[in-house]
Amino acid sequence: LVPRLGKKAAQVLNVPEDEFFFNMGAYFVSFVGQYGYDRVLSVLGRHVRDFIMGLDNLHEYLKFSYPRMRPPSFFCECENNTGMLLHYRSKRRG
Repeated sequence: LVPRLGKKAAQVLNVPEDEFFFNMGAYFVSFVGQYGYDRVLSVLGRHVRDFIMGLDNLHEYLKFSYPRMRPPSFFCECENNTGMLLHYRSKRRG
């Protein structure tokens, strides 16, 4: 859903998709800080792998506020100096 919305928003705003998503990420960081979620995100880990591996726990926490949400699941493996293999699973269509 988010990629499709972002693609349409970039078209409407007449900006490249990469630029739109970069700015959306910058806004997201500001948003989570403004509403206190920065403290929640900071406990997920200092490194990208730790952060991603903690996202499922964050989604479980958010279910208390958003009981109808159907979050995706993330799992990392095979991390090395050039990257990692990220598994993404979702029950949602799209």
